[in-house]
Amino acid sequence: MKLLKKLRFLAIFILFISCRQSVDNSRNNHVDISQDVIPFDTDSIQIGAGARIYTSDSLVIIKDGQSNDMLLTIIDIQTLKTKGQIAKFGPGPDEVAVPGAVFIDRDNKSISIFDYGQLKISSYNIDSALVMDKYCPTTISNFNNQQFPDRYVHVNDTLGFARSITIDPKKKGYTQGICRYNITTGELTDISGPSRMEGLKSLFGISVADRIIAEGATNNDILNIYDFNGRLLHEIKGPDYEPQVVKGKVFFREIKVIPDYILAAYSGRASGENAYSADRIHVYNHDGSYVKTLIIGKDITDMAYDNTSNRLFCIFNDENIQFGYIELDGIL
Repeated sequence: MKLLKKLRFLAIFILFISCRQSVDNSRNNHVDISQDVIPFDTDSIQIGAGARIYTSDSLVIIKDGQSNDMLLTIIDIQTLKTKGQIAKFGPGPDEVAVPGAVFIDRDNKSISIFDYGQLKISSYNIDSALVMDKYCPTTISNFNNQQFPDRYVHVNDTLGFARSITIDPKKKGYTQGICRYNITTGELTDISGPSRMEGLKSLFGISVADRIIAEGATNNDILNIYDFNGRLLHEIKGPDYEPQVVKGKVFFREIKVIPDYILAAYSGRASGENAYSADRIHVYNHDGSYVKTLIIGKDITDMAYDNTSNRLFCIFNDENIQFGYIELDGIL
């Protein structure tokens, strides 16, 4: 009996330390950095609302999903001068019909873009695509229309992470989770656990160095941190957390995992015109402990981090500034 009690105690202890649950009811360390936003432009290229931004060691890429011409604007990350545009919109074999996630290979020579209209991933050699009028991209992978990766984040040709979107034709809707995705084979492996809240919708970021995934829910006040195998490490419940999804309110809007910190753009607004943008960024350590809240003073619609310069690049929904960056040295 004593041995059985010890084993039970050990099991409970392991369960406790394997997933630390916490309720984050503070978020009261607010730092106004609205004057630290440095604007830049795209050299007269018009970019529509709903654009997304990506970075590599040498480039800033802006995807304009509403463009009827070229979808990707390429910017030198050092000078912030526009180099040109690539990836023509359209239904043709060398065009992109419904643009999705964008990723840059590690040698910064090619850019790939998901095409949800043609169910494929097209890859562009950057130097060639910028100078050739009739450049033809290559198809590096295909996927099906029943379960596919959304908001893919690239690690290498055999490992990446995405939101898994599974179409349910009976309910005329879809379910969402977190998955690993292999762009070489097209294999999608859902890593969301059985305890995942039904109906949860979310955004996420990853750290390759620390092998963690930070997932912020859009329809509940909760931040989950997993390892690369999908094991839940930390569960951080905010002050507006509910045991089921919350209707009529929007919470986390973008997540970036940078060295030492998680940057979580946050709305907290009732559904409406500005609910899907964020005017603040909650900062957490990698263990989920709250550090501070950065008050931006304008609405962020997307953001990307550059490790080399320690800059956070943002797209804003603001009448005075569309693109800008924040020097994080001295702020974090």
